[in-house]
Amino acid sequence: MKDEEIILGLFFADENNLVFENIKCSEDFSEDRKNDLKMLSFRFLGPVFLTAATGLGNNWIIEFIESSLSLSDTEAYAADVIQSFFTLNSSMKTIDGYTNLFTLISTPFTEDIKLIQDEISEYIHPSILQGKIVNENLLGSRFKMDRFIQNELHRGLNLVEYSLGASRKSYWTERQQYYCVGVIERKNAEDLRVSNLYTFDKHNPLRKKYIDFIPSYYVMSILPDYYEHLISETLVLYNKKGVSPNISLIKLSNENKKVVYLEENILEHSINKSYGVILVQQKESTEENHNMSYYKKILRSILDSKKNLRDVIKTINPQFENVRWGTISDVELNQIADNLDNKDDFEVEV
Repeated sequence: MKDEEIILGLFFADENNLVFENIKCSEDFSEDRKNDLKMLSFRFLGPVFLTAATGLGNNWIIEFIESSLSLSDTEAYAADVIQSFFTLNSSMKTIDGYTNLFTLISTPFTEDIKLIQDEISEYIHPSILQGKIVNENLLGSRFKMDRFIQNELHRGLNLVEYSLGASRKSYWTERQQYYCVGVIERKNAEDLRVSNLYTFDKHNPLRKKYIDFIPSYYVMSILPDYYEHLISETLVLYNKKGVSPNISLIKLSNENKKVVYLEENILEHSINKSYGVILVQQKESTEENHNMSYYKKILRSILDSKKNLRDVIKTINPQFENVRWGTISDVELNQIADNLDNKDDFEVEV
């Protein structure tokens, strides 16, 4: 695979959130562009620590982000061929706190995601942690932490790059059940930006029950836009032409809690419309819980058949109210935090 065809980066954050990066880039890139690329590690890793930093959650980790890529206004023959754009995160706890190893990948192929996930979580990340302990004990004050991490990231990056090009495979996994706790509607165009959240009424007991199963409605509302814009900027930095990113999947976890954000999109009259669902993984199978394919089918039905959004939302979860919560401005987001993420407010008013 040619160097100019891929986007590849490996970022490591230690227990103190010190970030180290190794990003593959062309020698032809200017120093300014290379410096901009170095900032990607902080920006991609930022939301991994967002919930803990703001007090809105407890060690929620973003495990996986994937974007679909569609042709923009550029003629097809002039567009770069890109099939994959995704990130994977390995999080491991030490006696001093959590460490994260995060990889950023975009290539012309579909890529075997599980193969790469196993490499970073079962080999590269443990190698960094074990090597750090051994060298600290052997060398003491002579141990150069920065140099060691950079060498490990260089080795890790070469290993990941060597694995690229393997087509995506279907691995057997136990089918999971999910309960929908929110729907996000987004519309983007040159002169248009709409983003709304639909969920339970603030007084609904289900709101109080499920707020403990997600980082927060505030955080979940900003993640799709945040990463979609960041991926778009990354493509620009790498001079990738003719493709536009659309967030398709985000996976988060906090110990035994799992959250999935699933989104489908369509381009109509130069307006990119998308609908996403915030899903909480459930152990039991009930009439309210469904597999991911069920939600994916409903999202496509909104886009393809032009069904009334409010009717479809009631189909997704009859408990949702017909109130739109804007998710763009700080004022709107603060209203979400004050009303939907506030447990004390619920207890006082009920």
